[in-house]
Amino acid sequence: MARSARRKLKLMERVRVRSAEERMQHILDERTERLATRKDGATAPADILLRALVCGTGRERFGLPVDAVAEVLPPQKCMPVPDGPPALIGLFGRGGRLVSVIDLALALGLEPASTENENQHFVLLRREQPQVALRVERAYAVEDILPLAGDDATGFRNDAVIGYGKLRSGPDEQDETISLLDTERLLRPFLPTSLVPGV
Repeated sequence: MARSARRKLKLMERVRVRSAEERMQHILDERTERLATRKDGATAPADILLRALVCGTGRERFGLPVDAVAEVLPPQKCMPVPDGPPALIGLFGRGGRLVSVIDLALALGLEPASTENENQHFVLLRREQPQVALRVERAYAVEDILPLAGDDATGFRNDAVIGYGKLRSGPDEQDETISLLDTERLLRPFLPTSLVPGV
């Protein structure tokens, strides 16, 4: 009698374990089905976040890809370049090498940054030859940028602008559009043709 009761208990235990496993499998199957039927458009904006250094020049805000930025420096005294393009404001020495300084506003055809502004920054770009820094009115912070598409993707127009976005951390009512820059396109007019990738 005791043996049969034990057998029944073991059988009930197995059934209970099996049903718990089946329930877990059922839950996982349902979850998988829900994920599979989700529309791609609903999840795309959350998945595609760009990290960029947000810089300001005039009333415009620009995003430089973080992998293109080596360092943000305080403004340096520059040696002028005779007969250079207006956007090339000069050269300064760093670690035994010359760094060309390009005013971001002038390079984009905007009003130049004021030279008296003590909040200016030099954004040293991550490249070997030639070394280049961009003079900006202000380098704000590295931010997550949510790319915009369609009618929302409007802002400052230039060949170096590859897209537009909004700050992920900004308030919902904030309507400021960030223009996303390609640094190589931006520098193309200032570099010898042999140094420009893809030319």
